[in-house]
Amino acid sequence: MTEIRASDAERDRTVTILRDAAAVGRLTFEELADRIGAAEQARERSALARLTADLPSGAELASRPLPPPPARRVPVAVSSVFGDVKREGAWLVPAAAGFSTVFGDVVLDLREAQVAAPETRIEASTIFGDVQLLVPEGVVVQVESRVFLGSVRQQAGLTVAPGAPRIVLTGHTIFGDVRVRAQRLRERLLERFT
Repeated sequence: MTEIRASDAERDRTVTILRDAAAVGRLTFEELADRIGAAEQARERSALARLTADLPSGAELASRPLPPPPARRVPVAVSSVFGDVKREGAWLVPAAAGFSTVFGDVVLDLREAQVAAPETRIEASTIFGDVQLLVPEGVVVQVESRVFLGSVRQQAGLTVAPGAPRIVLTGHTIFGDVRVRAQRLRERLLERFT
């Protein structure tokens, strides 16, 4: 039996279903990025169907209420003085969030996180500290941070498939660096046990 080839419209529809599922917490950021990459590479309809087989249909997702639009000004969600601000593990990343510290680092690990929107705006600011953003492979990261007496080192999020989840990193560092990197969750777990 011959497989039916997938069209661009079917790939786009699959990406939309995946994004909607991630927005309601059914997929982590890493799972979303992986599945979007696979959808862009899929040649047959059956490959697309496997990517959404464990998710509700598009009609079920469409019946959920829409999230509120992002606020114009990003409120600071978490702040600290003389300490680090860290988020890791399973956590919900809103469409817009802010983190700041003085004499500490901002470390945001999005690999196991759930995302609320296709584009996430994160404002991360520190004085005498670094901003570290860990993302899964397959995520676009646009760095708009201002750095004074420091540097920006972006090792991930530069080139990915069309339709990939997007992070916009804003804010600033004074006497610190901004680092963006990716490491597969399973690689991190292997490091712990070897």
